[in-house]
Amino acid sequence: MKYFIVAIFSLVSSNFSLAQKKEINWLKKEIIDLNIDTTGNLTNNPKALKDIIGDAEIVLLGEQSHGDGTVFKTKGQLIRFLHDQMNFDVLVFESSLYLAEKSFQNSLVSNNPIRDLRGSTYPHWSWTNEVQPLIQYINTSAKSENPLIVSGMDYQEISKIDRNDFPVELYLTLKKLNIGFIDQNEQNDYFTFYSYLAAYLNNLPKDIQETDLIALSNKFIKTSQRFLSQLENQSSTDIDLLKQVLKNKVAVTPVLISRKYTDNNFSMNTRDSIMADNIIWLKEKRYPGKKIIVWAASRHIARNYHTTPEKSTGDYLFEKYKSKMYSIAFMTNYGNWGTIGMKKDKVIPPAKENTLENLFSKTGKQNFFLNIRNLNKSSWLFKEQVARPFGYMEESKVWPHYFDGIIFNNEMVKTTIVQ
Repeated sequence: MKYFIVAIFSLVSSNFSLAQKKEINWLKKEIIDLNIDTTGNLTNNPKALKDIIGDAEIVLLGEQSHGDGTVFKTKGQLIRFLHDQMNFDVLVFESSLYLAEKSFQNSLVSNNPIRDLRGSTYPHWSWTNEVQPLIQYINTSAKSENPLIVSGMDYQEISKIDRNDFPVELYLTLKKLNIGFIDQNEQNDYFTFYSYLAAYLNNLPKDIQETDLIALSNKFIKTSQRFLSQLENQSSTDIDLLKQVLKNKVAVTPVLISRKYTDNNFSMNTRDSIMADNIIWLKEKRYPGKKIIVWAASRHIARNYHTTPEKSTGDYLFEKYKSKMYSIAFMTNYGNWGTIGMKKDKVIPPAKENTLENLFSKTGKQNFFLNIRNLNKSSWLFKEQVARPFGYMEESKVWPHYFDGIIFNNEMVKTTIVQ
């Protein structure tokens, strides 16, 4: 009996090894090598990469964490490729729409454009050494006939430009158009609540009552909706941006109030729905005819990740654009990750045997791109595979249901701060 069990185990192990060898051989034929540590070409096979992206008009680039140095370098070179060779003209960060738009506009007339471009998004991206080649490239392209435009997709206020410049610009624009507040009390209440909203309600007076805050928020929404109605027939680059940002604030206000006091009807995907709406606005209204690159966490760009009725930004975009969008996850075998604000980096242990990252590492390639869109349904990738594209936590999924492509970096290094 003992020998029988050993024989069965040996047979199963042999079959498993044969299957894995077959999968590795398939990968070696399908992957596209990436060169990320050079200033030269991203790949020696640009035609294959172009053919895979095809006629997509939105490419979404994920990341496992916001401290993935190797991913940032890879994204930077891929973005340059998409701009140089595939006419993608707008780079949208997972950060404030208003901040990114204003910072990019400022960079075009600034004596220090690099400073303004670094200020266009979160420092955990823009102040890393790994992103500096991209920022330099954006600055250089701004002087060409084909600039790479920087924008954002989030409603969250992350800078003085959001917290201070937006309300001032809104007030001055309304005044110029003879659109006013009913009285001084309404104006005071409006900007008082905006100051709370800009701080995510974390700066409320200690003695403020729930009923008073709700009343103040309702006034803010009602007044904002009146302004939006009065601005409906007004259009310019600046006014259109003000209107879109104000719509975001109207949408998020009741959600933040609900989360603070009751959590009733609170949807965690409100942020994702707003970010998707902003990307659609950028694509259809702000930059019609231009192709867009999105830089965000993989959780936001994945499809089918959340249980109904929750949706990600990727879900909303896929509903509208279908094959006209292409989403790319990043996966890593081992290394370290860490944001520039972390005192100590985090170790990424080598991927376990039989995981997707472990299988990728057995190709012998350090960095590569793999298309997983339009695979035959009999493909081994249409069986659940363990991988960790979301915060380095193992999950078993049928990954072609979530992303269109995968970029694999065998070794991850943490981000480093610009000195």
